Amino acid sequence: MRRRTLVAAVLAASLAAPTFADDGDLAGLLLRFFSQDNPVVLRDAPPPFSHAAHFISQPSAQEFLLELNRGIATQISTFPLGSSSPGFTYTFDPSLGVFERSAESFGPVFSERPLTAGKNKFSFGISNLSANYDRLEGQDLRGNDMQLYLTHEDVNRDSRNTSPWFEGDLIRADLSLSIKTNTTVLFANYGLSDKLDVGMAVPFQTVDFGADIQTTVEPVATEANGGTIHLFPDGNRSHTFSQTGEASGIGDVVLRGKYNFLRKPTLAFAVGADLRLPTGREEDLLGSGATQAKLYVIAGGAAKRFSPRATLGYTLSSGGSDFTGDLPNELGYSAGFDLALHNRATFTADLLGRTLFDTGRIVEQRRDFTYVLQASPTNLLTTTRDSVAAETGDLNLLLGAANVKVNLAGRLLLNVGALFGIGDSGLQDRVTPVFGVDYSF
Repeated sequence: MRRRTLVAAVLAASLAAPTFADDGDLAGLLLRFFSQDNPVVLRDAPPPFSHAAHFISQPSAQEFLLELNRGIATQISTFPLGSSSPGFTYTFDPSLGVFERSAESFGPVFSERPLTAGKNKFSFGISNLSANYDRLEGQDLRGNDMQLYLTHEDVNRDSRNTSPWFEGDLIRADLSLSIKTNTTVLFANYGLSDKLDVGMAVPFQTVDFGADIQTTVEPVATEANGGTIHLFPDGNRSHTFSQTGEASGIGDVVLRGKYNFLRKPTLAFAVGADLRLPTGREEDLLGSGATQAKLYVIAGGAAKRFSPRATLGYTLSSGGSDFTGDLPNELGYSAGFDLALHNRATFTADLLGRTLFDTGRIVEQRRDFTYVLQASPTNLLTTTRDSVAAETGDLNLLLGAANVKVNLAGRLLLNVGALFGIGDSGLQDRVTPVFGVDYSF
């Protein structure tokens, strides 16, 4: 008996202590909760109910945490990196033998415009995005909105949770997450001809990830016995389990191309292609583990000071990782405009949308749990709880972008703005500050 009590206490203490994720396993942080290697082990119940109380690995809880982990990993690793469009665009005037600017505005930050840089024109720059995610599928990440329920181990292997009667107790698990990313993107663009641009974006990311699970014993079956049969080693009904980790490194590199096949005085069209390579380490949430090819069409106006634009594209994904699963294909679209406020300042705004097909979703559901009391073991009772669960479906993500580009000197541009989460779908940050500079020559 003393040995069994000691083992239970040691296992519980190992779970209670905060665990720091290894650099190579940040993407598996959530999967360590309630796993078979880390069961929730309570203290031995006092006589006459002596038994080593276990709430073992729960398939439903593990399924939810796996899908939650995949959704977070996918959306972090495929976050928009920014536009390949340079701030200064040119066309060659053969009659004068010189290059002339083709637009008065300095272009978008996160969408695309059909205009190209101009033959042999080169631009490069750096931008920084700092996200602190606060919502997932409408749930407050830091408000314990996501609740799971663990059921007791079937100690006599009779496939029921009503015999013995104490198996009817539950543990409610309230999940709180802290997810922060800081992404610095180096980008470059080169005009191979007046109509064709090529470019690339290289992200360097830091991901700070933490999770707390506040567990509380709900003695639905043992309340009449004083509610003391199932307690944590410290004698309380509640305990918090924690995991934290941080990782830094290169993310998934994007190669880009754009061809401006039609340019009129007031209208222009282009086609573009992005190839996202799995260069980021997916075990650290720095990459998706998949190769993605995006093809899209761009339409835009060419008014002097006001330039509307829109894009529509489709992304094909190949592969993934153990943490993201196979990445879904997606439809992408955007609409926005540039407004030249001054010859040295442009305001740009966009609505950015993505539809991920047949991907994991987090939903709320009601669950019924059956139990009996020791005094009336044949009287089957039911209690209902609200919980979260995983399902498959299409996921629509919306972001708003607003930025001001200022021409500091020569062809040097400063960009200051933000991304805004819209709606309740997916992983959202209310406001993501964006800063950057780029230079053309």
